[in-house]
Amino acid sequence: MSVPAKPESLPVYERRDIPADQQHLRTMTELKSLRLKPAPDQEPAAFVRVYRRGHGWGNFPLYDPAAASKMRPLSVKQQAAKTARRTCPKCGAVRNHVVYGQCGPCQVQEQQERQALQARTCWKCHRVSLAPFRSGQNEEQDRCTPCWVLWRLQKQFEAERLAVWRRTCPGRDCNLVTATDEEIAAVRADSTHRVGWVPRWCPPCAERDARERAERQRSYEESRRQAEEHRRRRVAELVDWAQALVDDPTVVVLDSETTGLEDDARIVDLAVYGMGGDVLLDTLIDPGVPIPAESTDIHGITNQMTTGAPSFADVLPRLGEVLEGRRCLIYNKSFDVGRLRHELTLHYLDQAAQDAARQVSATGIMPEGLREQAVARAQKQAAAWLAAVKFEDVMLPYSEWFGDWSDYWGNYAWQPLDGGDHRALSDCRAVVDLLKGMARQVHAETA
Repeated sequence: MSVPAKPESLPVYERRDIPADQQHLRTMTELKSLRLKPAPDQEPAAFVRVYRRGHGWGNFPLYDPAAASKMRPLSVKQQAAKTARRTCPKCGAVRNHVVYGQCGPCQVQEQQERQALQARTCWKCHRVSLAPFRSGQNEEQDRCTPCWVLWRLQKQFEAERLAVWRRTCPGRDCNLVTATDEEIAAVRADSTHRVGWVPRWCPPCAERDARERAERQRSYEESRRQAEEHRRRRVAELVDWAQALVDDPTVVVLDSETTGLEDDARIVDLAVYGMGGDVLLDTLIDPGVPIPAESTDIHGITNQMTTGAPSFADVLPRLGEVLEGRRCLIYNKSFDVGRLRHELTLHYLDQAAQDAARQVSATGIMPEGLREQAVARAQKQAAAWLAAVKFEDVMLPYSEWFGDWSDYWGNYAWQPLDGGDHRALSDCRAVVDLLKGMARQVHAETA
């Protein structure tokens, strides 16, 4: 039933401020509990301001029960359902309110039983006794007798062991008494000793301990010296490796920019740069797929820039010509070689598809497993093309020479390549400058 609007002439009371002559007025909810309802033409006598769950604060009408009409009596099924909601499932008593779970007296009884069981349960071994334990705040209480006896024995043993440890030498396998109880008590009673009593070493154990400490220190220093020597030798090897590359005019550097970092990313920019400074290859490549915006934000190559550019198949003959018989350096070889393998596989797969189309056109027969055979042959041809080129990685040797050790990876951290505008040719030049910087260390150490 909706709440009627409050007329301006009717008063609004707080629950505690209702006058004595209107204490008999009831809200609609209270009338419903009396099996009454407002008559069709009955108007509110006043309003009361109360808070109701689901409604909040509001002005609710008050009606005169004498003028209200009776509600239709409940059916047998409705009365049974109402009684069932007010019946406690534990004790079976019918309450004057809806029972959720169990009634209040049953909840109190259950809590008392739980507390009584807890008082009779040993917190250490969880054994339940017939009589409750003493409830105390220290660990000597709330235990069963066996656990209490065991605890007292343990405390006594710890006290005796501590007393023996304070009196005897702490050396290995040494039980020589080095202090008396009176000396220990005098030191512990002196407030100037902030550390307290420290067990005394006997001369043989003290000498042996000093000798072992010195031996461990020498072993640590020797291992550290060997590690530093190994590091110096390795850096010298890397410097010689970089110097040999700088002095070899046949060495080239390759780099590529792609549509992303996925396994199926396509190459959009490819460059091959000679160690002597000659540009052997520098071209944009039409990938055949849209370039994502996040990749364009890195290298600045857009779809408009690659429109009309040669495909990878058009660039492949020139690429094979400039790499033939040369040492090819790549910064992060695994990524660029992986992109080349994907492009080569697609190239040879296109050739296989063309050959298969000509074969089907000539014979009119579609061989079984043609696709699987074409993919396997394309992958084999791509692997053979890559195996004919001498690829070498620069990132891992440079990171080892740089020496930024990472405890998380258990190795030297990879160093980023600063190529400026992140184009393929710029990255190639950055690799050459990086190698020359490594090689200059030879002259610096000589000086």
